[in-house]
Amino acid sequence: IISWALSQTSEEKLGAKLVENIKCWLDGTKNPTFNQIEDFSKKSHIPLGYFFLQTPPIEQISLLKYRTVDSIELTNPSRNLIDTIHEMEAVQEWMVNYRKEWKYDVICVVGSLKDNTDISVIADTMRKDLGLNAEWYEECMNPSEAFNKVRGLLEECGIVVMMNGIVGKNTHRPLDINEFRAFVMVSEWAPLIFINGADSIAGRLFSLFHEMVHLWIGENDLYNDRRYSTRGIKPVEVICNAVAGELMVPNVAFLEKWNNNINDNIHEKIKELAKVFRCSNSVIARRALDNKKIDKDIYNQVITEAMEAYVRAKQEKNSGGDYYRVARSKLDGVFVRALCESVNSGRTSFTEAYR
Repeated sequence: IISWALSQTSEEKLGAKLVENIKCWLDGTKNPTFNQIEDFSKKSHIPLGYFFLQTPPIEQISLLKYRTVDSIELTNPSRNLIDTIHEMEAVQEWMVNYRKEWKYDVICVVGSLKDNTDISVIADTMRKDLGLNAEWYEECMNPSEAFNKVRGLLEECGIVVMMNGIVGKNTHRPLDINEFRAFVMVSEWAPLIFINGADSIAGRLFSLFHEMVHLWIGENDLYNDRRYSTRGIKPVEVICNAVAGELMVPNVAFLEKWNNNINDNIHEKIKELAKVFRCSNSVIARRALDNKKIDKDIYNQVITEAMEAYVRAKQEKNSGGDYYRVARSKLDGVFVRALCESVNSGRTSFTEAYR
């Protein structure tokens, strides 16, 4: 058990003193005290009960089999990802029970396009279902406004959208976008999208659209693709990327604006169009590549620059912003309203609601 727990974390997080004790436990020269095991549990974020099992637990995280890109990182998911998934499963379970008890209808858009592979049909249907016109981005000033607009439309459909860059409220447990950018858990009663708030604002927007498509198709997803890949991913992921691109940057509008832009510097041209469509340079580069306006080398340069810019921005960021505004952005409006109604009706206690 101790060897397994040690493999789930890093020695840096445990501290030199605890690591020294663990080595003594493993070679049999010392036995751990309960307090030491409790300390190990807290620092490794492994439930205390796991340390008293006969054999290491086999944690079945079914969402992992839906990962967009196969990766070594997700073969052994971090405690941060596991705990986030469990937290969202609890939110979804509560919402399902709440809606069934209050006789809500199922969310009809979930799985409504199952087995459909026509990019245009999927995109047009989703626009119609959401009340999203083709030029919706013109109503927004930037990617942040665009994200909030689309999130609001999803809430009107009854789709829960949660977002966080850390595990719960623990600022010492940041979520890693190299491990995952978002995930979606399909349910006809309470479909839930989780966005990794550690991602860039424009990155969150694409992740939101990508996971939306998964809901309409009716398939779970753990989105862990930072390069907007074209190869090595499942056919459904190719479709989701293509539809997300079409919803964000309609191809007809893209070609018109690309051809009318006279800037000879391709990289500057991509940046200018990203501002027009309120999205990231990476999404524009993806559209340009698909339309044979740029080659793969330029595309890879844009993606690499975007990833480097993200790292620089993270290093330069000093403040987490206004606490209450950040806290509110993490929670879905539909979920909060349902929780308040349940408390007011006496079905849920204040203690449970806060938890």
